[in-house]
Amino acid sequence: KIVLHMQCEWLIQLDKDMIEKRLTKTDMIIGCSEYITSGIRKHFPQFADRCQTVFNGADVEHFTVQSKTKDLHANGFKRLLFVGRVSPEKGLHILLDAFEKVIEQYPQTRLEIVGPPWQVRREYIVALTDDDKVSRLASFYESSNGGYLEQLQERLSPRIAEQVVFSGQVPHLQLINHYRDVDIFIHPSVWADPFPLSVLEAMAMGIPVVATQAGGLLESVENGKTGLLVEPGDADALAAAILCILADDDLSESMGKAARERALKLFSWERVAENLMSQYQTLMKNE
Repeated sequence: KIVLHMQCEWLIQLDKDMIEKRLTKTDMIIGCSEYITSGIRKHFPQFADRCQTVFNGADVEHFTVQSKTKDLHANGFKRLLFVGRVSPEKGLHILLDAFEKVIEQYPQTRLEIVGPPWQVRREYIVALTDDDKVSRLASFYESSNGGYLEQLQERLSPRIAEQVVFSGQVPHLQLINHYRDVDIFIHPSVWADPFPLSVLEAMAMGIPVVATQAGGLLESVENGKTGLLVEPGDADALAAAILCILADDDLSESMGKAARERALKLFSWERVAENLMSQYQTLMKNE
């Protein structure tokens, strides 16, 4: 049996005839989110019955709720975090613009950006899209001011430069040290992110999430309950969502608890393995 696992939209973005020939040889196509799976079903209806969804997951035993360090939150000190590759489609330029607005009300806030400066090649995402917001990311590839990380660093205004930290790539199991004591996890993707793992890890840590309402994020984050979702590319909306949670400790706590519960229920590796095994067993029974 041949099972194809998809973590991106390439099946519906590349040459249709070429992809169709290859899909005829598969027995099952598994998408990491319903967003990915439904796109394949619509694009290739003849293979719709082969398409299933198995969510990505997180190690909910490792990434678990931590006791906060009290002195970190003295004098209104707040911490915001992004974890992921530093690449244009992740929308970190939008986050920096939003952060300018956040520190007007919370001047002691710190933003940490964790992840490698791995700028995805233009032809892998930007050149394949029909989304204008994603197409406009081409300007970051045409700049003479270095890569995306260098452009972000140049974008920092003097008033936020001291409060934005680029921590670079961190070994996966050590990420827990960066999630600890965070008030809000932010995932500002401009593109339709399929199903980012860092969001699941933050939820498992009991951290409220502010993300964009696109792709698989609509399935991982429950808007208004485990976090807030905003329009991609909208710095004002992103700032407003961050400020909404920072201003309400009760809301932040309830969202964090709900995020942890959702991660345990849907995104533990045990649950993911059960779902995957179920799909494999069904496939073998239909032999």
